[in-house]
Amino acid sequence: MIAIIGVLVGLLLPAVQAAREAARRMQCSNNLKQISLALHNYHDAFNTFPAAGVLPKGSHYARYYPSMIVALLPYIEQQSRYETIQQRLS
Repeated sequence: MIAIIGVLVGLLLPAVQAAREAARRMQCSNNLKQISLALHNYHDAFNTFPAAGVLPKGSHYARYYPSMIVALLPYIEQQSRYETIQQRLS
């Protein structure tokens, strides 16, 4: 009886791991899609893409962000984090 349960668990474990891996893959794909949509929305709003690195405050860009992801936060439903970072930069 215990051997049968062991065999069944042995067959079930790879299927569970495969399902988890598929879920992780879908989550990663969805995150990339959200970032690409945020880039397009940012471009629509400012007619340019956010800078990919740190710019000096006197640069010709109208907005200063410590990274490109910070610039995209409002477009990926992270407005409160964006505001917190902006307050720290001021």
